[in-house]
Amino acid sequence: MDSDLQHEDILIKIRAKLVEHKIKLWEPPYALEDNELSQSLQDLAQQYAAELSLDTDTVLKALRELQIHSMDRFKANKDFKESGCATVRVKATKTGKKPQIIKVQKKLDVPSSELIQAVADEVQATSNRIKLIYNGTVLKPEETLEKQGVKNGVQIMAVIMTESPEQVEKEDRRYLEMKTTRDDALLLSETVNDLTEGDDYMMLEDQTGKAVKLPAKERRALLVGLTLHERGRAAARRQDWPLALVLLLEADRLFRECSSKILKSVDNWAVLQLDIAWAYLCVRDIACANDAATRLEMAEEVFKKMYGENHERLVELKGSRAANERVLFMRLYLLQGIVCFHQNRRTEAKALLNKAEKELNFLRVDESSVSTLMEVGWSEAEARAGLRAVGASQGGTNHVDAAHAHLEAIRDAKKQARIEREKDRKRRNRGLCVDGSAVNPALVEALQSMGYSRKLATRALQQSNNHVGEAVRLIQEEMPDALMESESSSDEQTTAKVEPEPKFVEELLGMGYKEEHAKLALRMSNNEIAKAVELLLAAGSDFATESGSANPSTSTEGNAKKKLKKVKKDKEKQQEREQALKRLSSVIKTGEDDYLDSSLREEEEFLVQYKSLL
Repeated sequence: MDSDLQHEDILIKIRAKLVEHKIKLWEPPYALEDNELSQSLQDLAQQYAAELSLDTDTVLKALRELQIHSMDRFKANKDFKESGCATVRVKATKTGKKPQIIKVQKKLDVPSSELIQAVADEVQATSNRIKLIYNGTVLKPEETLEKQGVKNGVQIMAVIMTESPEQVEKEDRRYLEMKTTRDDALLLSETVNDLTEGDDYMMLEDQTGKAVKLPAKERRALLVGLTLHERGRAAARRQDWPLALVLLLEADRLFRECSSKILKSVDNWAVLQLDIAWAYLCVRDIACANDAATRLEMAEEVFKKMYGENHERLVELKGSRAANERVLFMRLYLLQGIVCFHQNRRTEAKALLNKAEKELNFLRVDESSVSTLMEVGWSEAEARAGLRAVGASQGGTNHVDAAHAHLEAIRDAKKQARIEREKDRKRRNRGLCVDGSAVNPALVEALQSMGYSRKLATRALQQSNNHVGEAVRLIQEEMPDALMESESSSDEQTTAKVEPEPKFVEELLGMGYKEEHAKLALRMSNNEIAKAVELLLAAGSDFATESGSANPSTSTEGNAKKKLKKVKKDKEKQQEREQALKRLSSVIKTGEDDYLDSSLREEEEFLVQYKSLL
């Protein structure tokens, strides 16, 4: 068993005795002026050792530890009253090392950056590789300690990068990865106001599959929050708990910008609370037990509302897949039991751990059956989820054939759903004709083969009710305001060097465009005539056709250049978004139930540890 956990168990029991007997270890007769070990403290150790069936020396060491801590706190309170300097205990966690407690004195009206720097100096690390977490939030460097709720005598957790060259490189990547994740998520969220009801990018659904409509501001916050949550899960799967905790807390901060009604209508937020509490447990930060308790209470409220007090709505919502959702309840009971243990509520802890064990036994699957399913092509997670699903519907018995059929049905349903979504997306992109009929995709391709862009072809077919001849006429004669993007990737200097081909200039003049506009379009398109035509159409009124070619006005040409520059900038921005999505997709597991396929090995280990202490 974890020796730190055993030690914490002893401290919990002794604290409870001290509170029960109203003993103040920082006062006489237990504390002496010369800080020597008093006889009264030794007598107290013998008494508690007998009552708790523990070794006297072990109890004495624990009492001495608690005494020193209480005397430090008494002195800190006195100093705070006299000087206004608060004493903050920072628990610094480094990968592979035992946590270090650092005492820092600061006035509460200073920015958090001063506390971060003080910790950085103490552990000899750069400040940008330190994150301070207090009361369930990541402290903002620019805001004061007081504004963020920090008080005299509190304990703060510091996530600190390690010192070896290999670890420094790894942790620097971790920090940059976290920053890139947030930047990418924010970049993607900039398009949220442009999305229509038909767009399914990062669409939020309730447990019945119904889309949840959100105001633009809340949808943006949820978009970034969901992205950071998924990124935090990815870090957790790699056992990178410090990074996972920071990302999850940042996701929670964004989620809280949404109304409580919205948060309680989907289980994403409740699952996030579970994930944060689990991360606290994995970084072994006992000081966060109260915050974890609050988060678990909120999660339980949402789960009960959505799934029923005794999971009765699970089958109604999920059918035979209900078993996998019970992973959430199992982890909830386990975490609640662990929190109760650290709060010395042992009777409640025992009851909750028993409930967790019951759920875990229900979810347990035969590993040989998992192996059999893996042999026919399913992943370990898929095999386990499939066995749980059919086990729940067939009295808890594992059936390999039934699980295989169930997984195939899910795979086929997802494949069909993707096909339908793609068809729907293409229909939305093509839109409807004036007469209400759908744009014919074959005709779009036919116009594309003539050199027109998909967007322009679609617009023309909408206006002509799928009549190709009329669509071509509209493109050539009546659609100067069509909004198209330039394919050109050259900058202004490169454009200036391109000499328009005379034959292409003549061809464009024959279409009715001004000479100066024709030349500018050819420069921008690097003398590709089809792209030049699209560009002229895209420029709208600034490139409107005229019979007869007058001298260009400076303002008209300037406006045209500005519009072309905006087209280019918009395209570059779109490319940035596509790259951001690619980076996020490479590390985010997108299966809708990916958090339900746990092997439960870690849960079982924690369950055994804490039950043995009770």
